[in-house]
Amino acid sequence: MRSIHPARFAFATASIPPSTESSPLAREALRGIAIMAVLATGAFVAGCADEPVDQTPDAGAPLLEAPPPGAGVQLAMDVAIAPGQETEQCQYVVVDERVDIARFEHAYTRGSHHLLLYQTSLAPSAVSLERFDCTGAQFTELGVAGIAYAAQVPTGDLRYPTDVALRAEAGSVLLVQTHYLNASNEPLDAQVRLNLWYTPQPAAVLAGTLFFYDWAIHVPAGQPATAHMRCNVPGDINLVFGMSHMHRRGVDYRAVLEDASAGPSAAPTELFATTAWEGVEPRRYAPEVAVTAGSVIDYRCDFQGEAGRDIVEGPSAEANEMCMFIASYYPRLDSPTELCAGPGSGPVFTGTQTCGETVTCVREAGADEVAAEACLVDTCAASSAAAVELMKCINFQCAEACAGGGAACDNCVITTCSEPFNDCYGASC
Repeated sequence: MRSIHPARFAFATASIPPSTESSPLAREALRGIAIMAVLATGAFVAGCADEPVDQTPDAGAPLLEAPPPGAGVQLAMDVAIAPGQETEQCQYVVVDERVDIARFEHAYTRGSHHLLLYQTSLAPSAVSLERFDCTGAQFTELGVAGIAYAAQVPTGDLRYPTDVALRAEAGSVLLVQTHYLNASNEPLDAQVRLNLWYTPQPAAVLAGTLFFYDWAIHVPAGQPATAHMRCNVPGDINLVFGMSHMHRRGVDYRAVLEDASAGPSAAPTELFATTAWEGVEPRRYAPEVAVTAGSVIDYRCDFQGEAGRDIVEGPSAEANEMCMFIASYYPRLDSPTELCAGPGSGPVFTGTQTCGETVTCVREAGADEVAAEACLVDTCAASSAAAVELMKCINFQCAEACAGGGAACDNCVITTCSEPFNDCYGASC
């Protein structure tokens, strides 16, 4: 996942000591690395799929008026959706000259579920400007390097404070992604419009988007379950708005801020709480929430399992679950922080297995993705951090080598990820 700037991760790359490298335990663990990599490289999948919302414009009226020339630009996507079809569609946009975006504004019609605008690390020469099907595509495949805007309600906007804007450099490539679901028996012409309003002059402060995505969820059939994530904030920031995202098994959600400046005995500040999983409106913070460097955003989703099948993390509302916290903020930090993928950040497990046992469990699960994710979530609290750091190293540092599994993946992990690998097998419960 090199597009998320792995160089910003401070992973050590010391060789595995010979005594560890040659041990039967390590050799067995290596046989499970390729399977662990399948979970890891699927961790940051773009997309989701809930029920569509009807937002049909009046006949003959534009869905959303475009900004006047020079004041901004409108991005549009029109897709014909067959009856019963569910699809994610993507289109790259090349930025001709540097712009600072002071405001986003969007609208979408019936059949459109969500709208995402990604920043990428791709060069204009590497992309086609034609719309393409990106159903289930991972961030690595799409070249995603950050999130510019996210919406899951039919209309809305985001205005930054004066002198604050999200910057798109000249020659940079943005990616528009939409998710459509036609639950009707008739063909559907779905429309999405996204306005980018520019600042009249360069902004003094640059903004970003927190896009925290829990990549380890297991909801047993008919049982309650919780997904829990803790995300470190390494710099001082201000939150403009925040919102949740779950699928239909979600029954409760709460995100809180543990502010480093408030002291250990202070109660956390609630950032977002809801029992709804669809039609969730963002909470606009007035005043903005000041977050001190060293603080933690802690959030969790409670689920109620359905009869007859286990549910794990993934893009489909019918087959999978999600647990996310999304927020606009400034000044902008690095991309790993925005994805809750920096050092010490990630899911929190409270199961029964050591990290080493989890690797073995995942290996034995084979191609059964539900069983493999259940193994991961069953990592005990004392081994939780070690398992998460190993998964992140595999995902960010060995994604290319582990794409096909096998010896190349094993070699990358025992060299590039030697420290988190050793930490995993040294962790207990």
